[in-house]
Order: sequence, then structure tokens, then C-alpha cells
Amino acid sequence: MSISRRAVLATAAAALPAVTLLGSVHDAVAAPGTTYYIAEDGDDQAAGTSESTPWQSVNKVVTAINAGQIVRGDTIVFKRGQTFYGQFTDLSGLQGEGRITFGAYGSGEKPRIMGYKVLNKPEAWKNIGGNQWQIELVEGNYSGNTSTEDANVGFLLLDSAFHGVKKFSVGELRNDLEFHSDERNRMLTVWSEANPSTRGDLRITVNGRIFQAVSNMTIQDLDLIGCGGHGIQVRDVTGVEVLRNRIRHIGGSVLYGTTRYGNGVEVYLGGSDVLVEDNIIHDVYDVATTIQGHQILKTGREAPVLRLGSSNVHFRKNYITRCSQSFEIWVAGPEDRSQADTTSAKAGIRTCSFTDNHCEDAGIGSWGQDVRPNPEEGGVHLLSYAENLPIELSITGNQFIKAKNAYMYRSPEHRSSISIDRNVIQLAAGQKLQQQRSETIEQHAAWSQATGFDANSTFTVAG
Repeated sequence: MSISRRAVLATAAAALPAVTLLGSVHDAVAAPGTTYYIAEDGDDQAAGTSESTPWQSVNKVVTAINAGQIVRGDTIVFKRGQTFYGQFTDLSGLQGEGRITFGAYGSGEKPRIMGYKVLNKPEAWKNIGGNQWQIELVEGNYSGNTSTEDANVGFLLLDSAFHGVKKFSVGELRNDLEFHSDERNRMLTVWSEANPSTRGDLRITVNGRIFQAVSNMTIQDLDLIGCGGHGIQVRDVTGVEVLRNRIRHIGGSVLYGTTRYGNGVEVYLGGSDVLVEDNIIHDVYDVATTIQGHQILKTGREAPVLRLGSSNVHFRKNYITRCSQSFEIWVAGPEDRSQADTTSAKAGIRTCSFTDNHCEDAGIGSWGQDVRPNPEEGGVHLLSYAENLPIELSITGNQFIKAKNAYMYRSPEHRSSISIDRNVIQLAAGQKLQQQRSETIEQHAAWSQATGFDANSTFTVAG
């Protein structure tokens, strides 16, 4: 049995290489508050409140929010077909009540919000010998995203090609476009026979998020591109909508030690009442979509923070491809067990779902999968581990089409309260359904009986 691409979000799939989505009634509509317009030919000294007097930059929007000029109830719209550099990671000054909306206006492609730093100045590089070139990541040596001074580089992009081999010392650099970033000294070292900025359009991602969501926020109809951390993170907030966006070129920065990270849309424990719907997510280092986190986060840098859990989080009708994983969950108990009650009705993951999503090529053609230190854990559609808190989660009605390693990875393997059923799973002949088990796609009935998953799902072998 084969699966017709026309029957599985063929329109979205066909549009992936060059998505052109025209303006529609779904674009951001003026709320009771003020609508602010952003355009490439705008002026940050203008009023910003009409199409004829737009602002120009992301930095202006962030400044206006933290100064109390933009408040809840307002709408910020970017002109379609245009590109804007920056990120929305510190909106702590947001005031007022109601919903804040980020969206688009005009006609044409979705407006592009880019986190890339553009390394277009050959004179900023220094040849230190042995085909090693260094650049100090300080303002003036790059263009593009000047919203952050972070130098924790996720990957290089040269003429649209990913280069994600990150080394943890300069001495380890051996091959073309391998790189090392010294975050403390804000220094990037790249192995190259020629000055890297003479070889084409060179861009880098750095740590952070394109959007750090706040409560009662809508992010819609945008193209979010290029960040070493997450595309969107929802953490300790509620009432977030992520609708009809394209999210791509995400991840690769160091989280701690030598562990790299970066997700398309991450809901961390403490994020609740979240809808992630009708987005295109691709080329992400780690996972496209996830609910995860510690109930208590306690580090040497922070006081203990209570996160009882996440509830009413729903991912649906998204198109996901070329990510190391499509959907991940993990929920760890409190690090200090005296600080929280794991039996609370609000602990863990409650009334959440992953439904009607089309997921394909997990780890296949994925720049992130190719550079992972643990390639056996990637290349799957579903990843689950550390299920230490209660979980109420339904994974149904999805299409999981082709994966590098397996349909799912579960550690530790055990029966779970997670409901996984009525999906379409397509793998290559002889490919395992679960990394920790021996059953192949041809043995799906035995696997379903042993695990309790996908008893009513459709299993097919890729032709």
C-alpha cells in the first residue's frame, strides 16, 4: 500500500522550497488598541501607526514595548515580502491588559523575521594561520541582527547551505567551514582556505529565541528564520497562539557543556493554554515541536521556580519536515522534592494533544541530524523520556512519513498513559518502529500488542 502525496498536505509540501502565501482575511486585524506598521522603507522616528508612516526595525518595536508605548491590546504588523532582522526575547516591560498580536499586512510572501548575523565584511576577519580565520563578533563587524551580542554560534549558512560542525576548541578544526565560537571573548574561528566572507553570502545564528512568548500573545503569518536557540519558546506564560507561520533554520547553539539544542516551538512546563496550528516547520537542529521541562528548575544562577505543569497545549495541522525529531515530550520531577507536590492535579502534562499533523523525513536531509553527537537518538518522529510526572496526552490522526532511524525513541521503555493511535506510519522496509525494540514495520501488529500504541493506526512500507 502506498500513500498519495496528494492526500497528505500536498499543497504545503509542494510549497516548501519557496513558500508564497498571499494576504488573506487571516492576516492580523486591527484590535481595539493601536496597530503599528513596520516596513523596510520605514522610519523609526515616524508615528508608526499607519501604512504611510511605518517604523523600520524590530529594535524599535522592542524599545516601544519596554517603554510602555506599545501595550496589550495593540497589534504589530510587518509588511509582506520584506525582511526584518532581530528578535523578541525581552518584552518584560509590556503593560496593560488584553492580547498582543504580531502579524502581517499587505500582499505577497510572509514577512521574514531573521535572527541571522550577516558576515559581509572581509576586512573584519584575521588569518591566524593554518587556514584558520577569526572574527570578533562585535557590532560593526556584522550586519543583520544587532538585537543581541551573544556569540554562542549555532551554525553557519553559506549561500543557503548549512555548515553545522561545531568544535569545542580551535585546535580541533580540520575541515572546511568547521567552526569554534568563544562566547566569553565573542570570537568566531572558522577553518577555510580563503577569507570566509569572500566565499559568498555568509550568515551565522547565535543563541536565543526569535520569540520568547508572553501571556496572551498571538504570533501569526510570519516567516521566522535563523536562530541558534528556539524559534518560539512558551515558558511560564499562558494564552499563546502560534498560527500559520513558517519556522526554519533553527538551533545548534550550546545549552551546557557540549550539549547543543534548539527547537522550532517549545512549550516548557509552566506554559499553558497554547495553540500551535497550521505552521510549516523545517530544518531544525533538534525537535520541531515539544512539551518538556523540570517541575522545579533550580540552578546556581536562579532561585527555585515552581512549575506545576502544562495544560491545554495543542499542536495541530502543522507540516513538519527535515527536523531531527517531529515531536518530543519529557517531564522531570522536582530537583528538590521538598519544594513541590508531584501528585498535584496541576502537575505534569494535562489535557494536551498532537493531532492531524503531517510529519515527514525525520532526520532525512536534516542538517541537525547530520552533526548530532548522538545520531541514534535523532531521526525519529516521536521522542519521549523522563516521564516522571503525570501525562495526559493524545497523539492521534497524524501522518508520520519516513524517518532515518525509527518511528519513535522511548527511554526508558515502559507502558505509558500517553494515547498514540489512529495515525499513518510509513517507513522503509525492515525499519524498526522503536529504537529500543526489535519489531520492524512489517511486524507492527506484534509491536502494537506489546506496547499498547497504534492499535488502530495504518502502517505502510515506503516504495
